[in-house]
Amino acid sequence: MLHFGRGRTRRGLASALIGEIAAVIEGMEGFEEVRKLEDMEIGAEEHLDELGAFTLPKFSVYESNAGRLDLFDAAVQRQIVYFFTRAGSLAGHLHALASTRREAKALRKQHAIDAQKEINNLSELGDDLLRDLRKLVSKKQPATISRA
Repeated sequence: MLHFGRGRTRRGLASALIGEIAAVIEGMEGFEEVRKLEDMEIGAEEHLDELGAFTLPKFSVYESNAGRLDLFDAAVQRQIVYFFTRAGSLAGHLHALASTRREAKALRKQHAIDAQKEINNLSELGDDLLRDLRKLVSKKQPATISRA
């Protein structure tokens, strides 16, 4: 009986984390100035200042349930913590990039390329984590749970 309750709790937490991770990914990908980073390679630097406005939603599900991550196996726990740690540092990186106006053009361009790589890697990491969590929520049809 106790095992049944633990499984239900794990599914509920996995479902809530899916929603929060999807919101983080969409927040990154939906912020127009982040997409403009890709243009930095061809000289579209006029949008750097706007990166200072980048924010992500508060990680309320993750923060309030960090002590319950032991409901998942060790590999999933590591993925969750790694994702939210990297996502949490992303805003700081983009704000720092926004303040590079006085640096050499080549250095600004390299910062923008690095930031875009970080965003792409974080999106891939989030998608992988979503796939793993979906398996815990719906063993029969994990593909029916979308990112949104």
